[in-house]
Amino acid sequence: MKDHVFFRITIFFIGIISLLVAGCGSSTPSRFYTLTSLKSAEPMQQPAGEKIKTIVRIGPVDIPDYLDKPQIVTRTGQNELSIAEFDRWGGSLRNDISRVLIENLSSTLAAGHVTVVPWKQYAPGTYRVPLTITRLDVTPGGNLYLKAQFSIIDKDGKTVTAFRESSFSKPVNGTGYNVVVTAISDALADLSQEIAASVKSAIAKRGN
Repeated sequence: MKDHVFFRITIFFIGIISLLVAGCGSSTPSRFYTLTSLKSAEPMQQPAGEKIKTIVRIGPVDIPDYLDKPQIVTRTGQNELSIAEFDRWGGSLRNDISRVLIENLSSTLAAGHVTVVPWKQYAPGTYRVPLTITRLDVTPGGNLYLKAQFSIIDKDGKTVTAFRESSFSKPVNGTGYNVVVTAISDALADLSQEIAASVKSAIAKRGN
């Protein structure tokens, strides 16, 4: 009789352990996201024989520390942030923002025979555009706020020909993280347009 009871207790505990192990192996899978550039951001083909007149280097790009994480960070209150454990960036957010800006500007400035490259791709006689994003707050189902500062540094590598502070606000039409990422991409498109306008002005003033 005692052996029978012991056997049943043993089977019971084996079953409990199996359930716990199964539960540990079925955690929620992570989802990964990436920003998108302008729909028209396909490199424009320059006419044969035309030479590139100007090179513009974008960067470095700085973002707030609270955003510099693998997880997507959203705002849930004036002083409260939400970190999405299972909704993550496919890579570095800082690098993704830089990539999107370069792709957007490449499309916008290509007609002026301007080539846009990362700031680490050094070449003499180039303009440089360092940029700092001071605020990028997204409230799902609410609004997005983007604030950024950027400069246009002349070909001599020293003279600041322009300095701009830009602010954007956009509605976030949904609560899913795919909507959040789309809203950020749209705001970066607007920022790209302002940077492009400043670059064109700087080139026009200098004559090349």
